[in-house]
Amino acid sequence: MRTETTFHLVGDLIGVNAVMVGPTGAADVMLILDTAAAMTTLVPSVAGSIGYTSDLRLGWSVTRTAAAEERGYVVHSEVSTLGFTLPHRVVVADLGYGIDGLLGINFLRHFNFEIRPAERRILVEKIAP
Repeated sequence: MRTETTFHLVGDLIGVNAVMVGPTGAADVMLILDTAAAMTTLVPSVAGSIGYTSDLRLGWSVTRTAAAEERGYVVHSEVSTLGFTLPHRVVVADLGYGIDGLLGINFLRHFNFEIRPAERRILVEKIAP
């Protein structure tokens, strides 16, 4: 299956619309597409708004960036973006950039995708498991 979606520029970053589902609800979020992020990440305020707390964690995490090392926790969520919905492990950690979160390679690895910056669109194809 192939899809096509538009993206937004958030400064110089690629932002994609997503829906994150938690134990008490869902949130429309803007995630930064980040092929260098090992895992999809949500900031604590967004995670809390859909019912996640560290009491529901699958485990603890450490997110290393160029600027800092943030400690957080891992939860199981459902992520809908780029025309697909997947059950997904997500890190909850403070990113400090004024964004909702990052769309990491643990989601993106299920797809072949092509980013067309001049057209502000992303072509996505689900690969066989």
